[in-house]
Amino acid sequence: MPVADDFNLANIIRFKPFFFFFGEAPVRTVLYKEKPVVLEFFQDGSYLEMKIDGDVDAEGVEFLKQRVSYCFGINEEFSDFYTIVRDDKVLNCHYDSIYGNRLLSAFSDFEAAVCIICSQNVSFRQYKAMVGKIVDAYGDGVYFPEPGQILARPEILLKCGVGYRDKFIVDMCKHFRFRDKTDLMRMSEVLGFGPYSMDIFRLFQLRDYGYFYVDRLIKKIFHSAYRVDLLNDFEVRSFAKKKFGKFGGLAEVYLQKFLCDNR
Repeated sequence: MPVADDFNLANIIRFKPFFFFFGEAPVRTVLYKEKPVVLEFFQDGSYLEMKIDGDVDAEGVEFLKQRVSYCFGINEEFSDFYTIVRDDKVLNCHYDSIYGNRLLSAFSDFEAAVCIICSQNVSFRQYKAMVGKIVDAYGDGVYFPEPGQILARPEILLKCGVGYRDKFIVDMCKHFRFRDKTDLMRMSEVLGFGPYSMDIFRLFQLRDYGYFYVDRLIKKIFHSAYRVDLLNDFEVRSFAKKKFGKFGGLAEVYLQKFLCDNR
């Protein structure tokens, strides 16, 4: 698959800033027609190579290529964002790590929604552990489960360390199993998935980089790194819009990743 000139798989694997990969290697098992398929990735110059190990027909190969291209953003244009990074005193310190990197979307919208629920009120390290336990419990330790697999044994969720989030995850499973799959915006009706979670979903899964979510961490970063005291969410969003324009959400993700990631 041809990639943009700046695309750098090595940077992506080194920092693993976002969704998609569970382990330390560029390998991911996904479900295709309810069967596990192993995907392994390599970059050869201006091409991303994907090795497929599993029972996949020609239609499946095309689907996997299209899905991976989307999840990796292999041909997205970031020249304007790099200009913003170079001009920003904080982000510019991490320019070499940001250049060629990519926000990785989850393989499925369901996976993204559950991961977002798991990330509520925990550190990045805790979030990774929680998702890993779900994969171990429901996906034989290698793939993320389908909604029906969790609904068949919802009691196991508590053993995955999700705590109070178990009822949110079950409600999300029901939503994805029985709803119209084209109506993503109705996810806001799911228990525990409010405007904040939807902003994260739009940013990470719909790849709309202008969506900016306000949390305690970004307020802390703006205060400590930019020396500004912002009184409310409106002021935080206004500051981000002025600093980062249409890439506010993407800038936020990198700030949190490179300044505060305690994995």
